[in-house]
Amino acid sequence: MLGLFAALPAAAVQGEDEGSDAARKGVELAKKKDYDGAADEFTRAIKASPKSAKHYSNRGKAYRAGQKFAEAEADFTKVLEIEPENADAFSERGKARVSQKKYDDAIADLTKAVELDDDNVDAQRFRGFANLSKQDYDKAIEDYSEVLEKKPKDIEALRRRGFAYVSKGDKEKAKEDFQALLKAKPGDEDATTRLKALEGKAAAPAVPAASPAAAGGGASR
Repeated sequence: MLGLFAALPAAAVQGEDEGSDAARKGVELAKKKDYDGAADEFTRAIKASPKSAKHYSNRGKAYRAGQKFAEAEADFTKVLEIEPENADAFSERGKARVSQKKYDDAIADLTKAVELDDDNVDAQRFRGFANLSKQDYDKAIEDYSEVLEKKPKDIEALRRRGFAYVSKGDKEKAKEDFQALLKAKPGDEDATTRLKALEGKAAAPAVPAASPAAAGGGASR
C-alpha cells in the first residue's frame, strides 16, 4: 500500500517538531501495516500542525489501507479544503468513495484527478471499475483502454475490459482481451475459464473480483 517517502523539512517551532516526529512514527507504523497505530500518530501530527495537508493525507491513506473508508473520505476532503487543486487528494477520495459504492461521487473525483494529472493511471483504473459497477460498459471500456495505452500488460485492466465487452455482447473483442491476458500471464485460471465460456466450452464465471486495482498510494513524510 505504501510507497516512497519524502523527507520532512526541518521544524521551525516546537509544535512543528512534535508533528514531524509523530509523522515519522506514523510512516514507520504504516510500513509495518499497523494502520490503526499509524492513524493515531498522524492524528498527533495534525494536532501539532492542524493546517498541514500532508498529515491529513497520510492519515487518510492509513484509514483507507485499514478499510476505514468513511474516515479516509473525510480526511481527503479536509486536504482539499486546504489545497483545492491537490490531484492526489481527489484520486484518494475517489478511491475511498468507490470502496463505499458512492460511484457517481467517485467518478467526479477521479475525473478531476485525471484532469489535474493525466498520468494518474490508478485513478483511471478505479474510474473504470466505478463505471463497470454502474454497468456503464462503454465508459468502462474507454477508461480501461486509456490504462492499457499506458500499461499494455495491465492484467486487471485486460480482465475487466474483457468482462465489459462480454457484457456488451462483443465476444470477439472480449476474446482478444482474455487472450492478451493469458499471453501476459499464462495459466491465469479466471481468463482461461472466461475464454472457454466464450468458445462455448465452459459455463461463464461470475463477475470479476470486487477489488478495483492493486492497492496504491502511500504516506509521505
